[in-house]
Amino acid sequence: MNIKERKQDKWLLWTVILLTIFGLSILFSASWIKSLEITDGASRMYFLQNQLLKFIPGIIIFLIASHFNYRKLQYLAPVLMVGSFLLLVYTRVQGCDGDSCRWLSIGPISFQTSDLARFSVILFLADYIDRNYKYMHQFVKGILIPLCWVLPICLMIIMQPDNSTAIILLTIVFALLFIGGVSLPQIGTIGVLSVGAIGIFILNNKNYALSRILSFLDPNSAGNVGYQSSQALIGLRQGGVTGMGIGESIQKHSYLPETHTDFIFAIIGEELGFIVGVMVMIAYIVILFRAIQISKKSNDIFGIILSIGFGLSITFYALINIGVVIGVIPVTGVPLPFISYGGSSLIINLLMVAILLNISKAQRKFKVKKWRLRVDG
Repeated sequence: MNIKERKQDKWLLWTVILLTIFGLSILFSASWIKSLEITDGASRMYFLQNQLLKFIPGIIIFLIASHFNYRKLQYLAPVLMVGSFLLLVYTRVQGCDGDSCRWLSIGPISFQTSDLARFSVILFLADYIDRNYKYMHQFVKGILIPLCWVLPICLMIIMQPDNSTAIILLTIVFALLFIGGVSLPQIGTIGVLSVGAIGIFILNNKNYALSRILSFLDPNSAGNVGYQSSQALIGLRQGGVTGMGIGESIQKHSYLPETHTDFIFAIIGEELGFIVGVMVMIAYIVILFRAIQISKKSNDIFGIILSIGFGLSITFYALINIGVVIGVIPVTGVPLPFISYGGSSLIINLLMVAILLNISKAQRKFKVKKWRLRVDG
C-alpha cells in the first residue's frame, strides 16, 4: 500500500503541549494545600511530584506511538479487548477500599482499568469496522457482534461502580458504529434499550448514581454530593471574568472536595476567571476539530475510525467534567483531560494524541470514498 508522508498536525500537537503544561501548573495551585495535609506539612508538591512521575512514562509512550506505524495496532485489538476485560474482572475481585473497585494495584504501580478499556474498545471498533465495513448495514454483523464484545466490558465498568465512564463509552461506541455504516433506527433502538437497562440497574441497586441524580434535581437533597456542586458554582462566581489571581483560590481551603481531580475546573475559573476558562474549553474544541480533520484527510478506514474515536473520547470527558462544574450535568467522577490529577488518564490521553499525530502524517491511497461520505458530510 502506498503511503505519502505528510507533516504532523501542528495545531493538535501544540494545543496538547500547552494544555498539559497549563495542567501541571494549575494542578500545583489546586493541590498544594491538600499536599500539606497528606504529608503533615512536609511538602506542598506531593500531588505534582506524583503526576510528574506518571508524566515521564507518558511522554516516552507518546514519543514511541507518534512514530509507530499505527496500522500494526490492528493485530493487538482483540488481545487488548480480552486483556482489558480480564483486568476489569481482577480489579473487581482483588478487594476494594469502600465501594469503589476502579484501580488495579501492582506493587507501587496503580492505574484505573477503565482508562485502558476505553482505549481498547475504540481500537477494537476501528479494526472491526475496517474489516467488515461492507457488512455494517446488517444487524448481526453491524451491531450485534460488536456489542457482544463491548457490553461485557461496559458491564464490568458499571459494577466498579463507574456509571459515567460506561455511558460515555457506550455513546462513543454508538457514534462509531453509525459512522461505520449502522443505520440510525438500529442505533436509536439499541441505544434506548441500553440506557434503559443501565437506568433499571441503577434504580434496583440504589448505588451512588441515584443520589447524584437527586442532588442535580435538588442540591439540598443529597448531602455531600449537592454540597460539591454548590461550592463549585460559588468558586466560579468568585472568579468572575478575570479571576482572583493564581494561587488565591478560597475553595481549595477544604471548602470544595476533589479540587485536584474532578473539580479542578472550578479552581481554574476561580483563580483565572471566565476568560481563561473559555480558552480551556476552546482547546478541547480544537482537539476534536483537528481529529475530525485528520479523519477527513485519511483514506484509511482504520485511521478514520481511530481519529474520530480518540477525538470524541477526549472531548466527551472534558465536556462532562466541565458540565458538572458549571451545574448542567449531575456530579460524576470524570477527570478533565491533561489537567486533572491521575496518571492512567494522562497516559492514555497522550497515547491517543500520539496515534492521532501518527495518522495525520500518513495519507494512504485506499478507495473508500463512498464509505466515507458519513465522515465528510
